[in-house]
Amino acid sequence: MSFERALHTVLVREGGYVNDKADRGGATNKGITQKVYDAWRRSHALPIRSVADIEDAEVAAIYLTQYWNPAQCGKLPEALGIVHFDAAVNHGVRRAIKFLQLAVGASDDGVIGKETMRLLAANDEEATINAYLDRRLDFYEDIVEKDPTQVRFISGWKNRIRSLRNEVG
Repeated sequence: MSFERALHTVLVREGGYVNDKADRGGATNKGITQKVYDAWRRSHALPIRSVADIEDAEVAAIYLTQYWNPAQCGKLPEALGIVHFDAAVNHGVRRAIKFLQLAVGASDDGVIGKETMRLLAANDEEATINAYLDRRLDFYEDIVEKDPTQVRFISGWKNRIRSLRNEVG
Protein backbone atom coordinates (compact mmCIF):
# COMPACT_ATOMS: atom_id res chain seq x y z
CA MET A 1 0.00 0.00 0.00
CA SER A 2 1.43 3.34 -1.03
CA PHE A 3 1.41 6.19 1.48
CA GLU A 4 1.83 8.66 -1.39
CA ARG A 5 -1.31 7.45 -3.19
CA ALA A 6 -3.34 7.44 0.01
CA LEU A 7 -2.07 10.91 0.92
CA HIS A 8 -3.08 12.24 -2.49
CA THR A 9 -6.54 10.69 -2.09
CA VAL A 10 -7.04 12.29 1.33
CA LEU A 11 -5.75 15.69 0.26
CA VAL A 12 -8.23 15.81 -2.63
CA ARG A 13 -11.04 15.38 -0.11
CA GLU A 14 -9.62 17.67 2.56
CA GLY A 15 -9.04 20.73 0.40
CA GLY A 16 -7.36 23.90 1.60
CA TYR A 17 -7.67 26.33 4.48
CA VAL A 18 -11.03 26.73 6.20
CA ASN A 19 -12.08 28.28 9.48
CA ASP A 20 -15.80 27.63 9.72
CA LYS A 21 -17.19 28.63 13.12
CA ALA A 22 -19.65 25.70 13.00
CA ASP A 23 -16.86 23.15 12.40
CA ARG A 24 -15.82 21.67 15.73
CA GLY A 25 -12.30 21.13 14.37
CA GLY A 26 -11.71 24.86 14.08
CA ALA A 27 -9.13 26.29 11.68
CA THR A 28 -7.97 23.53 9.35
CA ASN A 29 -5.71 23.32 6.31
CA LYS A 30 -5.35 20.22 4.15
CA GLY A 31 -7.22 18.34 6.85
CA ILE A 32 -4.85 19.30 9.66
CA THR A 33 -6.32 21.30 12.52
CA GLN A 34 -4.56 24.18 14.22
CA LYS A 35 -4.36 22.11 17.42
CA VAL A 36 -2.61 19.19 15.68
CA TYR A 37 -0.28 21.56 13.84
CA ASP A 38 0.63 23.41 17.06
CA ALA A 39 1.46 20.13 18.82
CA TRP A 40 3.56 18.92 15.89
CA ARG A 41 5.53 22.17 15.70
CA ARG A 42 6.12 22.16 19.48
CA SER A 43 7.37 18.56 19.31
CA HIS A 44 9.89 19.67 16.68
CA ALA A 45 10.97 22.76 18.67
CA LEU A 46 9.49 25.06 16.03
CA PRO A 47 7.58 28.27 16.73
CA ILE A 48 3.79 28.14 16.54
CA ARG A 49 2.25 29.64 13.43
CA SER A 50 -1.07 29.57 11.61
CA VAL A 51 -2.10 26.29 10.03
CA ALA A 52 -2.89 28.42 6.97
CA ASP A 53 0.89 28.52 6.44
CA ILE A 54 1.53 24.77 6.76
CA GLU A 55 4.07 23.44 4.26
CA ASP A 56 3.51 20.35 2.13
CA ALA A 57 6.43 18.55 3.78
CA GLU A 58 4.87 19.18 7.19
CA VAL A 59 1.50 17.89 5.96
CA ALA A 60 3.11 14.67 4.72
CA ALA A 61 5.13 14.22 7.93
CA ILE A 62 2.08 14.73 10.16
CA TYR A 63 -0.08 12.37 8.14
CA LEU A 64 2.63 9.70 8.05
CA THR A 65 3.56 9.79 11.74
CA GLN A 66 0.22 10.59 13.35
CA TYR A 67 -2.28 8.77 11.12
CA TRP A 68 -0.78 6.36 8.56
CA ASN A 69 1.69 4.58 10.82
CA PRO A 70 -0.44 4.41 14.02
CA ALA A 71 -3.46 3.15 12.04
CA GLN A 72 -1.23 0.53 10.36
CA CYS A 73 -2.58 1.44 6.94
CA GLY A 74 0.45 -0.01 5.16
CA LYS A 75 -0.45 -3.51 6.40
CA LEU A 76 -3.80 -3.44 4.60
CA PRO A 77 -4.71 -4.19 0.99
CA GLU A 78 -4.48 -1.01 -1.08
CA ALA A 79 -8.16 -0.12 -1.46
CA LEU A 80 -8.95 -0.85 2.19
CA GLY A 81 -5.80 1.01 3.24
CA ILE A 82 -7.03 4.14 1.47
CA VAL A 83 -10.45 3.90 3.15
CA HIS A 84 -8.83 3.29 6.53
CA PHE A 85 -6.36 6.16 6.16
CA ASP A 86 -9.16 8.52 5.17
CA ALA A 87 -11.09 7.46 8.29
CA ALA A 88 -8.05 7.90 10.54
CA VAL A 89 -7.67 11.44 9.25
CA ASN A 90 -11.37 12.26 9.45
CA HIS A 91 -12.30 10.46 12.68
CA GLY A 92 -9.04 9.81 14.52
CA VAL A 93 -6.88 6.69 14.55
CA ARG A 94 -8.62 4.82 17.37
CA ARG A 95 -12.11 5.30 15.93
CA ALA A 96 -10.87 4.29 12.45
CA ILE A 97 -9.44 1.08 13.90
CA LYS A 98 -12.78 0.40 15.59
CA PHE A 99 -14.57 0.88 12.25
CA LEU A 100 -12.16 -1.63 10.69
CA GLN A 101 -12.66 -4.10 13.51
CA LEU A 102 -16.45 -3.88 13.31
CA ALA A 103 -16.30 -4.27 9.52
CA VAL A 104 -14.43 -7.61 9.83
CA GLY A 105 -16.34 -8.86 12.87
CA ALA A 106 -13.61 -8.35 15.47
CA SER A 107 -14.12 -6.91 18.93
CA ASP A 108 -13.76 -3.15 18.68
CA ASP A 109 -11.03 -2.41 21.22
CA GLY A 110 -9.26 0.14 18.99
CA VAL A 111 -6.06 -1.91 18.74
CA ILE A 112 -5.13 -3.87 15.62
CA GLY A 113 -4.00 -7.24 16.91
CA LYS A 114 -3.93 -10.86 15.84
CA GLU A 115 -7.72 -11.28 15.91
CA THR A 116 -8.28 -8.25 13.69
CA MET A 117 -5.61 -9.35 11.21
CA ARG A 118 -6.90 -12.95 11.13
CA LEU A 119 -10.47 -11.82 10.45
CA LEU A 120 -9.27 -9.27 7.92
CA ALA A 121 -7.53 -12.04 5.95
CA ALA A 122 -10.65 -14.23 6.14
CA ASN A 123 -13.03 -11.53 4.87
CA ASP A 124 -13.68 -10.38 1.32
CA GLU A 125 -12.05 -6.98 0.80
CA GLU A 126 -14.99 -5.46 -1.07
CA ALA A 127 -17.44 -6.58 1.61
CA THR A 128 -15.12 -5.22 4.30
CA ILE A 129 -14.87 -1.86 2.53
CA ASN A 130 -18.65 -1.61 2.16
CA ALA A 131 -19.23 -2.52 5.82
CA TYR A 132 -16.53 -0.02 6.87
CA LEU A 133 -18.02 2.81 4.84
CA ASP A 134 -21.53 1.98 6.06
CA ARG A 135 -20.27 2.31 9.65
CA ARG A 136 -18.85 5.72 8.80
CA LEU A 137 -22.18 6.84 7.35
CA ASP A 138 -23.92 5.67 10.53
CA PHE A 139 -21.38 7.61 12.58
CA TYR A 140 -22.08 10.81 10.64
CA GLU A 141 -25.81 10.32 11.12
CA ASP A 142 -25.23 9.89 14.86
CA ILE A 143 -23.28 13.16 14.96
CA VAL A 144 -26.21 15.02 13.41
CA GLU A 145 -28.74 13.27 15.64
CA LYS A 146 -26.80 14.30 18.76
CA ASP A 147 -26.01 17.79 17.49
CA PRO A 148 -28.42 19.12 14.85
CA THR A 149 -26.15 22.13 14.22
CA GLN A 150 -23.88 19.72 12.34
CA VAL A 151 -26.55 18.93 9.72
CA ARG A 152 -24.96 21.48 7.39
CA PHE A 153 -21.99 19.11 6.98
CA ILE A 154 -23.90 15.88 6.28
CA SER A 155 -24.03 16.30 2.49
CA GLY A 156 -20.28 16.80 2.34
CA TRP A 157 -19.67 13.80 4.59
CA LYS A 158 -21.93 11.62 2.44
CA ASN A 159 -20.20 12.86 -0.70
CA ARG A 160 -16.85 11.92 0.85
CA ILE A 161 -18.06 8.35 1.42
CA ARG A 162 -19.62 8.16 -2.05
CA SER A 163 -16.41 9.32 -3.71
CA LEU A 164 -14.37 6.81 -1.69
CA ARG A 165 -16.71 4.01 -2.77
CA ASN A 166 -16.29 5.08 -6.39
CA GLU A 167 -12.52 5.37 -6.16
CA VAL A 168 -11.83 2.05 -4.46
CA GLY A 169 -14.81 0.11 -5.84
